[in-house]
Amino acid sequence: MSENFSLSTQYEVGSITIDGKDVAGLFQMLSIYENLSSPVITGNIQLLDTDGNDFIYKNDIEGSEEIELNFTNAKGDELEFKGVLNGLRNKSSDMGKTLYTFDFTSPQVRKNEETFVVKRFKEAPKDIIEEMIEKLGGETDKIEGEGLPMNFLGSRKRPTDIIRYVITHGVTQEGNSEAPDSGKKQDEKSKGTTGFMCWQTLGGYRFNSVDNILKGEGGEDVGELTYKLQNKGDSLEEGMESIFEYDFKQIGDIQTKMRSGGFRNVNISFDMDKGIYKEFEYNGEKNMTDKQKEAVTKPTRYIFKPYVNEGYENNCNKAQANKYDQSRRYASQNAARQNTFADQFGQFTLPPRFDIKAGDHFQARIPKVQGEKEAGYNEKHSGRYVISQVGHHFFAEGKAYTKVKTVRSTIQQDEYSSEKS
Repeated sequence: MSENFSLSTQYEVGSITIDGKDVAGLFQMLSIYENLSSPVITGNIQLLDTDGNDFIYKNDIEGSEEIELNFTNAKGDELEFKGVLNGLRNKSSDMGKTLYTFDFTSPQVRKNEETFVVKRFKEAPKDIIEEMIEKLGGETDKIEGEGLPMNFLGSRKRPTDIIRYVITHGVTQEGNSEAPDSGKKQDEKSKGTTGFMCWQTLGGYRFNSVDNILKGEGGEDVGELTYKLQNKGDSLEEGMESIFEYDFKQIGDIQTKMRSGGFRNVNISFDMDKGIYKEFEYNGEKNMTDKQKEAVTKPTRYIFKPYVNEGYENNCNKAQANKYDQSRRYASQNAARQNTFADQFGQFTLPPRFDIKAGDHFQARIPKVQGEKEAGYNEKHSGRYVISQVGHHFFAEGKAYTKVKTVRSTIQQDEYSSEKS
């Protein structure tokens, strides 16, 4: 811990520059975000300028310049970021003072807009993602998650479009995603789960399957955090391991999951090569609680996808089943996994923790009073949480906070079940 700090919420500005010019003196507030669903980092900065100084006008700051940040927290951890401004979102003036709000993002956004992919892919999802990250000029941090080889054309799509296609159409190996075909029989069964996520953190790009993310393998274990009142007598070490605030905006939404086919659905798959009509019924009881099994007894969504498996077979041999068209292995299974991935949405406010990244997980300890002399932990809200979004927030008065949004799946209902996936 640094000797320069007395509170866990304090931080030190190393530098804030726009177009190479120091704007630390104008800075009022800054936020920077990582999110499991986003292949780029985003943020915004507020600058306070005066008519006498007129820094923005004199330096011709228009909202397309480079921005660089460097902060240090009470643990001595540094946050560094190099990105680009993405436009002026707001400008308000009052009594000779003007407050500017600029959005910024990682430079991969610019690279994505000028890069188009035209090749045919025959690799595994992880290999395709690594190639797209290289085209974006990004760094890799934790690229994992095994999947079956995919076959598709780039069709002059941008790298982020290819990434989006891979995470929704790729078939994982660990999920045992299957759709057996028993000949001309109309009714079939499909099972398993699939689906991937690819996102950017301050440490680089991460990629993994949804199943592995729920197991805690999408990032690092950042330890145990405890909700408690902030006392000035606490050490910095205790303060940095604490939770200031928490709330849960949503716990359970069975109606949405029924509408999306998260628990039970049917994939209507018409084989265009053979002219055979198939209905693959998906039963996701593995991702349902006992009460959900009682509530959802029939399919609640029908998905239609023509099945064309011979298109990429260049010789006269019959194509292996599900080799080129893998829709029978991902259509129902991905709809189920993506919609049962997040059942509880929570938000925790922490001291500035620059070591925490989206995809990491932690053990939350939420105390409760059981009686006059007894105390314990709230079993419903304690336990392991996967971090879906990290937001670092800095204020001109010298305080900073890290807010993390968390998710739990449909079967992760309390501390005991939070370890399940």
